Amino acid sequence: MNRGVGEMEFIIQMIGVIEIIMMNMYIFSKNVKRRYSLITILFVISIYTMILIFIGVKIIQILGIYGNGNGLFTLLGFFYLIPLHFLFEGNTTRHFIVICSVWIYTLIVFSISMQFMHFPFSLNPYLVVVIVETFLFICTYHYVNRFISNVYIYLLDCSEESIQKYLRQASLSWFLLAFLINLHFVFNDSAILKIATMIVVSLTVIFQFHLIFDILKNRSEIGSLEMQVAKDNLTGLGNRIAFSKSIDELIHKKQSFYLIYLDLNNFKGINDQFGHLVGDQYLITFSRKIQFIADKDCAFRISGDEFIILDSNSHLEYILESLSKIDFILSKPSVVFRGVSYGWVEYPKDAQMANELLHMADQRMYVMKEKNGKL
Repeated sequence: MNRGVGEMEFIIQMIGVIEIIMMNMYIFSKNVKRRYSLITILFVISIYTMILIFIGVKIIQILGIYGNGNGLFTLLGFFYLIPLHFLFEGNTTRHFIVICSVWIYTLIVFSISMQFMHFPFSLNPYLVVVIVETFLFICTYHYVNRFISNVYIYLLDCSEESIQKYLRQASLSWFLLAFLINLHFVFNDSAILKIATMIVVSLTVIFQFHLIFDILKNRSEIGSLEMQVAKDNLTGLGNRIAFSKSIDELIHKKQSFYLIYLDLNNFKGINDQFGHLVGDQYLITFSRKIQFIADKDCAFRISGDEFIILDSNSHLEYILESLSKIDFILSKPSVVFRGVSYGWVEYPKDAQMANELLHMADQRMYVMKEKNGKL
């Protein structure tokens, strides 16, 4: 730690670091399905954060500089992939791509906030950075999270390997670009840093155009692209993009509706015991069941075993009763339906924003899951 940095300034700087870490973890948790309860995840991440901060401070003391500006804590942040791999569902590659997108966002916010240190405010310059950083997070979080949920996650779920490859490359190059820009504010006289930044900029542009080209060359017309975007490949239900469009239209019309958030019980156990092909057939069968329950085009698969039903015709009692009666058995091998947990909310009574409704329904679904011991 720099000798010129007092104890109070160090505490303020650490508040800024913790705020960035919390924002990263929060957006990640909103877009990747968790394996355990929220309380368990918060406890593990809190302990892990304290350990990482302790290690970071020791490294800073050895180097003799504070690591906020030079990205030390950004690099340490990627060690969160270790606990995230065990706390959330999905593979490490998927976790890496999502966390890259989040770190890009928080790095840019931090880099902008750092520039306000140079304005002649009467406040402590590090306090100014934290205030600006908090303000920018409040103003931009909703839009960034929406982009990740509705666009980025959809691309991650695309089955075409070439698109997946370019998305991984583009995500990594964008992160490196944001990281290098951050370094410029500390080592702004480094010619090597400037050359490295230009190389990464060039690679980022190439990867982006390759991604766009690969998507378009595999679509014969715009209509097929729209159909691909709107439908879940496995079940034929509307996907996250279609759900977002539908709920936005209902809210724009100020039309009252119910949102029912569904999560299959013990679905991971089916994949582990019988394999993913049986798991896919399980999802397809369940999807057909809820297509008969929901109004046309009002049932959506938004991720692995998570579904949503939008009800704008006040059929809530019928839907909930029908969900409790769903039952089926797969053959070869024999797999019995293990049930579904759900939580529902009402617009505009419970909330007025789509993300608020979704979060509230998700929390109510987890209450039912915990109550029935189906986590």
